[in-house]
Amino acid sequence: MAEYSSVTGLENVQFAPLQKKGKFFVPTEILKYEYAINMKVETETSTEKQYADNKLVDLVVSTGSTKLEIEMRDLPMEILAKLLGIEQDNNGLYLFKKNITPPWVAMTFEGPKANGKSRHVGLVKGRFSLPGDEWKTKEDKTDFQTIKLSAEFVDREQDDLFKVVTDEDAENFNLDAFYKSVFGDAYKDDKTENSSSVDIGKGA
Repeated sequence: MAEYSSVTGLENVQFAPLQKKGKFFVPTEILKYEYAINMKVETETSTEKQYADNKLVDLVVSTGSTKLEIEMRDLPMEILAKLLGIEQDNNGLYLFKKNITPPWVAMTFEGPKANGKSRHVGLVKGRFSLPGDEWKTKEDKTDFQTIKLSAEFVDREQDDLFKVVTDEDAENFNLDAFYKSVFGDAYKDDKTENSSSVDIGKGA
């Protein structure tokens, strides 16, 4: 049983664009990001109530999509292009066209806990929306500009799964099993030399 301990931070955000292979969408490469500031995740639910004999006798709860909002220090355009389906031409220009369709993506993130362990969360299939831009002139006091992204996640077809959660202080904790459940064959143990992950936070 996991120890009762509050989550105190956010780190180790990773994205994986999905491609359709056969009947299902599967992760391709894993993109790491080190500079997440905050995140909000909320799953929609609705409850239908049945009454009989002048009292509540049953409840049916249905689960909808999961909405995510994330604020980051910055995100390079080459990564935004992969998350949002933006084209790049031979001159290095990123072309925002009217018919942009963001690709499906999977993602994971980690919440360090007060006891030194972490909670790992994965969302298996969703799409990010085009972010807005906010610019401000420089004043005497530095005002850091950040990037905010929103996404909506659904369950994947092959197993109806939409979210995976595990705690490091829980019995039978297995980090490899967690990442494989979200990223499938795209996941490689970081200890091996053949890791397919790409670090997008370094040098940002």
